[in-house]
Amino acid sequence: MIRITRMVFRATWALAALSWLAGCSALSPYSHMTKLDLTLAATDQLNLDINGRPSPVVVRLFELKHPVAFESSDFFSLYQRPKETLSQDMVASEEHELRPGETLALKLSIDPDSRFVGILAAYRDLDQAHWRRVQAIRAGERVVVNLYLDQAGIHNGVPSVAQAGERP
Repeated sequence: MIRITRMVFRATWALAALSWLAGCSALSPYSHMTKLDLTLAATDQLNLDINGRPSPVVVRLFELKHPVAFESSDFFSLYQRPKETLSQDMVASEEHELRPGETLALKLSIDPDSRFVGILAAYRDLDQAHWRRVQAIRAGERVVVNLYLDQAGIHNGVPSVAQAGERP
């Protein structure tokens, strides 16, 4: 009888402790934040110059309420005058430099007003590269995005490894 009472007491105690811990995480202000885990991986053939040498790119991230102005604006307006170009749609922005072969793993807390993240890469040959990308963000959730950058632009996913002598 004493054994059964001890087992019931321990089970009740364990259940109470688990409930308390679950309640703590639900009350945490961080549990309702919008988070973006963004990985930017550069291939070895990033942003080739006129001699075929890879070069770094500047990557700018824009938190946006709406993506329309970002998607319809030209590169130089977004790069040189982002506040004026994106007007009331831009919530925040940040800048990073990405070198050939480098991977950046960013863990970002997104503003509650942001619904999209615009990604812009300053390629040498803007006419031939996909220099912009928009990622939708779900409020209050963690969004995981893996992008890679090569000579052709910004792509979703992980780069495939080309065999020697092949063009990706």
